[in-house]
Amino acid sequence: MCGFVGIIGKGEAAFPQETLARMNSLITHRGPDDEGFYRAEPWLALGFRRLSILDLSPKGHQPMLSRDGRHVIVFNGEIYNYRELREELCAKGRSFISDSDTEVVLAAWQEWGRACLDRFVGMFAFLVADLEKKTAFAARDPLGIKPLFLFEDGQFLIFCSEIKALLPYTKLAPNLAAFNEYLVFRSLPGRETMFSNVVSIAPGACVEIKDGAAREEVYFNLADTLCEDNSLSFEDACAETERLLAESVKLHLRSDVELGVQLSGGVDSSLITALASRELHRRFHSFSISFAESDFDESRYQKMSSERYGTEHHDYQIGEDDFLDLFEESIWHYEHPLNDPNAVCTHYLVKKAREHVTVMLSGEGADESFLGYTRFLPATVRKMAWRNWFYQHPKIREALYKSWPLRKGRAFLNITRYSPTMYALSYAKLELVDKLLKGEERGCEWRRKVLSEGLGNTLREEILADQSCDLAQWFSRADRIGMASSMELRVPFCTAPMFKLANSIPYKLRVHGGERKAVLKKVAEKYLDHEQIYRKKIGFGTPIPRWLEKSGNYSGMLDDVLDSSRFRSREFIDQKHASLIYSSHKKGSYVENNSGFLWTYPNLELWHRIFFEGGWRRFVK
Repeated sequence: MCGFVGIIGKGEAAFPQETLARMNSLITHRGPDDEGFYRAEPWLALGFRRLSILDLSPKGHQPMLSRDGRHVIVFNGEIYNYRELREELCAKGRSFISDSDTEVVLAAWQEWGRACLDRFVGMFAFLVADLEKKTAFAARDPLGIKPLFLFEDGQFLIFCSEIKALLPYTKLAPNLAAFNEYLVFRSLPGRETMFSNVVSIAPGACVEIKDGAAREEVYFNLADTLCEDNSLSFEDACAETERLLAESVKLHLRSDVELGVQLSGGVDSSLITALASRELHRRFHSFSISFAESDFDESRYQKMSSERYGTEHHDYQIGEDDFLDLFEESIWHYEHPLNDPNAVCTHYLVKKAREHVTVMLSGEGADESFLGYTRFLPATVRKMAWRNWFYQHPKIREALYKSWPLRKGRAFLNITRYSPTMYALSYAKLELVDKLLKGEERGCEWRRKVLSEGLGNTLREEILADQSCDLAQWFSRADRIGMASSMELRVPFCTAPMFKLANSIPYKLRVHGGERKAVLKKVAEKYLDHEQIYRKKIGFGTPIPRWLEKSGNYSGMLDDVLDSSRFRSREFIDQKHASLIYSSHKKGSYVENNSGFLWTYPNLELWHRIFFEGGWRRFVK
């Protein structure tokens, strides 16, 4: 896990080395172990920060030149099957001087070209330059676990692992067109970012750079994996899932530094803990976060898994003041307004865990791939399909709306102006979303593209929305919040083979017996207590509603932000909508899960202050 800046010139102007060094220094947290630069004047300039995970020797230094001196690479991430690929490449006559996966990636590119991407099992973003042809190639992993951003002006194409690296070069500007999408969904999947003229290379995409122009193409699309294998029985699905997950966990344990597991106490992280224990045959660290508020605390189940598998468990309790201490720092590292309060809690956990390990495995992706949310249950899907029908037949909807005698029915018909499957991922009540959008949907291009790949099928739309849109925010949290403390977070459920398998399992088996995530839970019966598997799902919630009720420091922060003259003067904020939310809160009539707009509005304001009003300087040493 590392970070890089890659600059491709469009003309004869060389990129200033001093500026490149300052850009590189802003991502030191991604790689505190080593720094490197490479220049091929005037067209190429590379900067790199290394977090040593595999082959801790100087042989893993980047930017890395190929053995023949023709290609140079900067690589962020991990290729978990690099040993197997290395053996295959050696059989083809390739030789290696290091035990790093970076050298394997470079050799694989030279041997197979773009086709190497289909062979990698891992999370990655890289840029490789052909020094003879003066061309370059960049790629991002199939699911988009690792970030890769692109900024372009008249002189340069700049690829970077984090957007903040651009600050020494250019004055960033907000992408106002994306604000409503954030307020409603708390995330921007796909290519859009909250910054003007900065795009995210799409998951499963690669970029060819030639003559100063970049051309992006997709090499992997999750929609192509939604193909049910109806020959599978429930038993077969469970057996193949267990086999592939065990193999994935084994690969994710490859490390030359100490590692551990983020143990929430749920099925996913506990199953990873169990499989890791079976593979390692030794005591290892596990980490969890807890709260004094009992209805948000899962420490009992964390303790069950830890004791069963003999981990050295560390539980860190976070309170209101701890949360506030890290709130704005978390926004700085996340680079967008935060998606969820648990991002701050994760920041707190990772800071503590970094005292013990450099790599931590976590359970992201299991709910999205194996259908762990209530919206995937048959009755919920049927209800969603009914709402979807009204959305897909606007003329009938409008006619009924005009003639419907009851207010409640008209309200339902009104909100079906919005795609039910898309807005199922909104964190706010749709009635309040409607007051913000007023029927005008702008932006959300990636979400619409994903929706179109659902081909009008409600279940297919829901699965793709979760996997291609909602999961992206948790990858951002894992990468940005993990790397804030120089910690590599690995996600064994999130490999292309795992998602291909999950999406080949027929829906009726994934919700077998009316049970969410039925296949994974059946596998877990071998490793976990029945009570732990089939208990009510809590999720990674935070006690913000309790903090608001007691009118303490968190509530004071909220008032300071939302009642400030700066916030109330923002032209990019729908002040009428914000005032409605805030005044309802002060009256005690606004209650929403995950705090709704009471979370997104202060986040948007603080993010704006940090990145566009100089607030970021206090986070730079």
